[in-house]
Formats: sequence, structure tokens, C-alpha cells
Amino acid sequence: MNELQNSLKSLEQSCRRFRQQQFTFISALERTREHAHERTKPVSTLAQVQNYLDHHCHNTTDQGILTLFLDIVRDLSHTLQRLESMMTEDSPASYCLEACRTLLYHNNDLSHIRAKYPHDEVNHLSCNEARNYYGGVVSLIPVVLDLLQQGVTSSQRAQRRLAAEQGAETARSTRAGPLSNTTATQAGSGAVKKGGCSPYNEAGPWDTTKPAWRPPGPINKH
Repeated sequence: MNELQNSLKSLEQSCRRFRQQQFTFISALERTREHAHERTKPVSTLAQVQNYLDHHCHNTTDQGILTLFLDIVRDLSHTLQRLESMMTEDSPASYCLEACRTLLYHNNDLSHIRAKYPHDEVNHLSCNEARNYYGGVVSLIPVVLDLLQQGVTSSQRAQRRLAAEQGAETARSTRAGPLSNTTATQAGSGAVKKGGCSPYNEAGPWDTTKPAWRPPGPINKH
């Protein structure tokens, strides 16, 4: 889990670096959409961005920023897979993971998602850009990162709760152990005293209640 948290911190740094270059990203999408003759089409899927990079990107600046975007998306996918490998189906984080899987699917329609406060990616777009073209694609990374962080937090809470329950159960067992042994010993001693299994009776290893043995014959009285 610590390694996963370190991966998330590294992703946060990459996301901040990308957010600082959002204007460059939007400009790259504008040019590649024009080269692809899709000026009226919103950028709504990851497959679309990959297609622009592979076939319609004609300068290194555009290529660099689109590559950075897709690299971050790929890192998010890898982090999701690692988190999934640590979770069970009934984990409280399962909802977050399912949402991440859907959002990171290459042909999933992103046009309906919007990053909310405290994220400001959408606020840096014009109304027309946000509403019609880029609101979804710029919201993808912050939304998925938030979901992954929520998944990790939920998993940690579940692990702490389980550890606390196991610790309490161990403590109860430890307290009950000596008492049970003492009770069993007392019960065993009682059974022995009642003569059930002991070769000795209550008077000891022989019976001292009988009169002493005397030889046969008349008893001389003086």
C-alpha cells in the first residue's frame, strides 16, 4: 500500500505539470482537429486523442503535449490495475475502481464529465470550448485521480478496521484463556475427589477406618 501511495504522489506531480500546460494542450487539439477535418467534432474519447497524435500531429510541441497526456492516462491505468489486484470484490473501494475502469476505456465517451471544485481545469476554458469541445477531456485526469485516491483511502480504512477487530478478538482470547484452563483444572480435581477415576479414596492410599488386624484365637483378657 505504501508503494501505491508513492505512485499516486508521483501521478499528482505529473498532473500538476500537465495542468500548467493546459493552454498548450488545447492549442494542440485545435490544430490536430483541423488537420483531421474535425473542427465541429468534440474531443470525446481517448482513441480520438491517440488518432490525432498518430496521424495529424505535425510539430514537436503538439506531439510532446499529447504524448504527455496519454502517458499520464496510461500511468493512471497501471495504478488502477495495481489497486484492483489488492482489492476483493466486496471491497468498499469497488465502486471507485469500476468508475475508473469505465472512464479510462479507450472508446468511452468523456464529453459528459466535468471536474468539480477544487479543480479549475474547466474554468480555464472559454464557455464555448468547455461546453462543446474540451470540457470532458480536460476533466478526465483530475476525476480519475480523485477516484483512485478515494479507493486507496477506503481500502486503508477497511484494513485498519479489520486489524482493530482482529486485535480485539486476540485480546478477548488472551483474557479468556487462563480462566478456561483454571476452570477445567478445578472441574478435573472435583472428578478425582468423587472417586470416579482415582485409585485412592478420600482417606488416602489405604483405608485407615478399619480396625487393625489381629491373629485368630482367643483373646486373653487381663
